[in-house]
Amino acid sequence: MGHKSLSKDSPAFWVLGNLDELNSWIGFCKSAVDPLSEIKEVSALLKEIQESLFIIQAEIAAAASEVQSSIAIGQDKIEHMEQEISKIDSILPPITKFIIAGGSEASARLDVARTIARRVERATKEYSYNNQVKSEILQYMNRLSSFLFALARFVNYKLDIKEENPSYK
Repeated sequence: MGHKSLSKDSPAFWVLGNLDELNSWIGFCKSAVDPLSEIKEVSALLKEIQESLFIIQAEIAAAASEVQSSIAIGQDKIEHMEQEISKIDSILPPITKFIIAGGSEASARLDVARTIARRVERATKEYSYNNQVKSEILQYMNRLSSFLFALARFVNYKLDIKEENPSYK
């Protein structure tokens, strides 16, 4: 087992910093969820995401340092997220037009987290071209933005906030 020191401008730190930013945003989203509200179950789902992001950070840091990671994102986490997306989508009305982000504060925060998740996915994919990144990490990051989009819609639905569509005027 090796150990490699990394400089502060290492591409690994770019990915790790993006993951840390996303995890902080997820925490910010979680703080908008009242534990007594009709969206209280969203808090537990966001905590699961945070736990998974810590695992991904540990995996990327370990691989970059040439150390064997003792934890890993598995297919089970990806499948669980897919199941949650399907469950939410079965409740929500079908999408027929683009949706304007926002509505409630919690949904607006989730929309920002979704866009950050997309950036993190792109950074992780780019990093994977020259560095070892397990396929499960890339799969998880790909599905995460879809999950956050579904959660943002779910929050507004549960709070009885109607989705708005762009008028293109």
